[in-house]
Amino acid sequence: YQKAYVECFASPEKTNKLTRMVTDHASLNLYAVNKSGQELRVGVETGGVTALTWGAFPNREILQPTIFDPETFLVWAEEAFSLWSSMWLNLYDFESQSYSLVESIRDNYFLVAIIDNDFTKMPEE
Repeated sequence: YQKAYVECFASPEKTNKLTRMVTDHASLNLYAVNKSGQELRVGVETGGVTALTWGAFPNREILQPTIFDPETFLVWAEEAFSLWSSMWLNLYDFESQSYSLVESIRDNYFLVAIIDNDFTKMPEE
């Protein structure tokens, strides 16, 4: 089994739109954090650790699940934001538009994770 999961960087405006969308769908959870540590959690109960993938087969234990843990997500977010500096900014000249763009993304965007907990729902065609 597998729940739908997406993780991406999004501008504050897009993050607000995603937050409103998730609010309208009870099966969705949204976790978001920016470089400053501002957190958004929508549709999330206390704790929040959830399995994203797992396998169940006759006469066998549940196969190794992939989980989402909000605390681990925050640790990953710190690393993800640091990569904008350590990897991407190093590719461009300090005064370039590209450098300014990467710096702006690092400083303003949110790392967003959305989980759809309705893993039994069939995709619409």
